[in-house]
Amino acid sequence: MKFTIRAGLIGASALALVACGDSDDASDEVIADNVEIPADDAMSDVTDEPMMDDEVAAPEPAPAPEPVETQTDEERQEAVRRSVEDEAAAAEATAAEIQAELDKMSAEN
Repeated sequence: MKFTIRAGLIGASALALVACGDSDDASDEVIADNVEIPADDAMSDVTDEPMMDDEVAAPEPAPAPEPVETQTDEERQEAVRRSVEDEAAAAEATAAEIQAELDKMSAEN
């Protein structure tokens, strides 16, 4: 039963697609007679010339481009190395301060 319904729906869909198809040959080339002449006929009664629209604002200038990074890989690595060394020195200084506080607290007790 299901197979019959499916086959019927497929057949009906195929027939609907065939019925909607265009009978013109798709290999027909576009020539001036079937493109330009109808367009000229449609525009024949237009007599106005194009004009500038004063209400249209001029486009805003484009934003400045982002600066291009000019550092080489070695320069970037050196900057990262210096940053890590600075952070390590700051951490050592903080650790020394903490140790001094701990020594001071243990000396008081």
